[in-house]
Amino acid sequence: MQREQEIDLVRKAKEGNIVAFAEIIRRYQNLVFATAFQILRDPALAEDVAQEAFVTAFQSMPALRTESSFPPWLRKITRNLALASRKEQRRFGALEEAGTLQSNPADAGPEAERMRREADAFGEEVRRIVSSLSDTLRFPVLLCHIHDLSTRDAARFLGITEGALRKRLHDGKKKLQERIVRMAEKSFQVYRLPPDFAKRCICGCRRSQAVEKRNGRKGVT
Repeated sequence: MQREQEIDLVRKAKEGNIVAFAEIIRRYQNLVFATAFQILRDPALAEDVAQEAFVTAFQSMPALRTESSFPPWLRKITRNLALASRKEQRRFGALEEAGTLQSNPADAGPEAERMRREADAFGEEVRRIVSSLSDTLRFPVLLCHIHDLSTRDAARFLGITEGALRKRLHDGKKKLQERIVRMAEKSFQVYRLPPDFAKRCICGCRRSQAVEKRNGRKGVT
């Protein structure tokens, strides 16, 4: 029944129904964010890409051939945008290293600076431990234990059976001590999407819809 409901939502969204697409955003926002974060490893950049992915998907809905293929189609959009963003960030970083761009660090007291360094080191250690897992094991752990996705939704998004996903989760948790997993979960709280994320995506979709309508009227003679 849930799959039939989702297909119906996708069908309505293809017709330009914002309300239906808003429900799609709420269902897939964590999956899309996790996909972007997997590539970018930066929560702010991943959030921007996730929002752009939903707006792009809404604009491109008429090109979707079958409603049932929406999840992998959305994932492909997200991956392409994230890869493009990573390429742009690397180019930007190269310019900074060459001295083309300069940035001035904000002044901070010694205690605040110490706490910042400790927090950075803690977060980096957690990311290092989680990143030590293979891609096959790391992504299911991120989806289910960091972003609180159900095994059914995560398995469908990855294109594998729920049984296969549970096996990967078991193997992943076996490689990570429980203390490390708890520390990682606490650290990655900062990487959750803000409560108004879906609302911002919907606003972007509405703007694109309004622009399309205006352009359509201009084209009428």
